[in-house]
Amino acid sequence: MGIAFFLVFFDLAENLLHQELRQFDQNISNVFFAIRSPILTEVVKIINAMGSAILLITMALIVIGYLWLVKKSFADSVMLAVAISGAALMNLVLKMVFHRTRPSLPTLAYASGFSFPSGHAMVSFVFYGMLIFLLWNNFGPSKWKYVLTSILAVLTLGIGISRVYLGVHYPSDVIAGFAAGGIWLTGCILALQTFRYLRRDRAILERMHKRNE
Repeated sequence: MGIAFFLVFFDLAENLLHQELRQFDQNISNVFFAIRSPILTEVVKIINAMGSAILLITMALIVIGYLWLVKKSFADSVMLAVAISGAALMNLVLKMVFHRTRPSLPTLAYASGFSFPSGHAMVSFVFYGMLIFLLWNNFGPSKWKYVLTSILAVLTLGIGISRVYLGVHYPSDVIAGFAAGGIWLTGCILALQTFRYLRRDRAILERMHKRNE
């Protein structure tokens, strides 16, 4: 999966460097601009807020505290912190590398800094994606897992779309943000799973050693 995310990001980055994304971005952006309305804009702004730095950090701290203090899962809490902080840092580095200016069309929200890839899309993908992974690995069978997974997935997609609707990002920025986030999320999950397997194997070896004493 990580390879697929990498290929998508690489293709977008290459097209950006060769200035081949203009028509693609314009066509998709025009669709969202055509459906703008006062009521829809207010709804979109609420969805957009779910990907803001303040809200993501607040929710991350709550989940980290729950995992550490209630679930007694030190590894999960640390990896969630690494995932979201690493995604934010990676996004900052990528923005500095590509130096893409934001859309010049009238926007419905304030945004500063460079445009590619979208920070809202990237960090939200990593945070909510990690929540989905932890949800399935820390709780037993329940129909609510499917419901929450669907809600988080739709919310993540909605946050990305909101950035295009509000005019603060090009569609390719958002897709690149999802792709870059997918690369980082895959790496974090693999690292966490590797740690779990090593810890489990070590526990098995320790029990075998005690039996043989």
